[in-house]
Amino acid sequence: MKKIGRLKTYSSDEIENSYVSIGFECLDRDLFNPEKCYDLLQKSGVKFARCQTGWAKCEKEKGVYDFGWLDSIVDNLLKRGIKPWFNVGFGNPVYMSDVPNETGVGCVPLFYGEETLEAWRKYVYALTQHFKSRVDYFEIWNEPNLAHFWYPKEPSGAGYARLVDITSGVIRAAYKNAKIIFNTSRADYFAFLRDFLANVKQDSVDIYAFHMYTGIPEFRYAKFVEQMRKMLDENGFENVELWQGEGGYPSWAYEGHWLIKDGKTSERAQAVWQIRRYFLDVFNGIKRSSFFQMADMWEKPYAKAVEVINRPAAQGILNGITYTPKESYHTITNLATIFSGDIKPASHYICVDIDSPSELELLSCLSMAYDKNGTPVYAYYLPVEVRRNAQITYKAEISVLDRIKEPVLIDPYTAEIFEIDGFETNQGLTKYQDLPIRDYPLMIAEKSAFAIERCTDR
Repeated sequence: MKKIGRLKTYSSDEIENSYVSIGFECLDRDLFNPEKCYDLLQKSGVKFARCQTGWAKCEKEKGVYDFGWLDSIVDNLLKRGIKPWFNVGFGNPVYMSDVPNETGVGCVPLFYGEETLEAWRKYVYALTQHFKSRVDYFEIWNEPNLAHFWYPKEPSGAGYARLVDITSGVIRAAYKNAKIIFNTSRADYFAFLRDFLANVKQDSVDIYAFHMYTGIPEFRYAKFVEQMRKMLDENGFENVELWQGEGGYPSWAYEGHWLIKDGKTSERAQAVWQIRRYFLDVFNGIKRSSFFQMADMWEKPYAKAVEVINRPAAQGILNGITYTPKESYHTITNLATIFSGDIKPASHYICVDIDSPSELELLSCLSMAYDKNGTPVYAYYLPVEVRRNAQITYKAEISVLDRIKEPVLIDPYTAEIFEIDGFETNQGLTKYQDLPIRDYPLMIAEKSAFAIERCTDR
């Protein structure tokens, strides 16, 4: 194959719409410095940013609201072409006695008396009124099915439904066109989700933004998404969109980390995980996918309701000390362009064969198809463990029914683009031969589907 160039990427202000969002969370606790992130984020092309609103940081004196810090974040994002969406929470020690942390993280206003609940209503109304001309999406609470974000009582779907109904009503009173989001951590808390859907009002929610962290991106993922969609539909929530509201993989982790017990990972592992997750998200019908997170949260210790982590795992696409890009910054830049504009999942036939002696590896190969501006895009890979730094030397043969006239191979990790010259068509089936295969998706597309620029070092 002849290398003909690189994928031309676009900045956030040049992209009209995209599946790609970034986690801009935890600034209510000052866990990273946003000023060192804005310009790099704009260059990445990421279109959306999830921001936490921090009741305790907005109302430090009863009845006095200061949204200045949040204004700065919202305005800096908007002027760079990035659309913020809000996660509304947490508690507030001004109204809550005996909270386990100074910012009220995880402390639920339902459980601290009527004065606190009324103060929550007033805060949410003031917040919505203040930002309704700039922010359209309001997510209520964070991971309510986990004990360290639902304090001081045991998590329950019915309890979360009550908080959502109350808060959604206040938001819609202030901004009738607001889109309301609910979320859970992971996708397999089906009992919690069932309890929630049985108790929440149907007009209280528009979007379900589940959080999905797995060591292997593909692990049970399609089944989880299928089951979530089924449960929504069966309970009368057919019009509720599915978002991946928070998911990621660290480039460094401490020993004993809940996802990577031995702490062994790398920047490459994080980038490979990210690529695989975005291709899966779009293929599985997810309307927006948010990668956690913008920068490693190393400015100060990270506090949950009753737990403090002095140095959290390095989830950022920027290094938390130098604020320089990691490999995952470069890959999310490529993904922001790939999954922008008119691209959507499709059912085009694709079959992958590799010259491996292992029948198990043959069965393991994954493939997906998309439509880009009316032309097919195919993706394929061998999903080995992301931490292996796998050097796969097999050759692949990709068979498709919908032929591409001028096929190119696009590598979303390196952004390199190659002409494909080894293919033949017989009985309507086109076979692209002697192609590389990686542990992340490679793409076959029309040469005209994506802009190509001459090769330059990144």
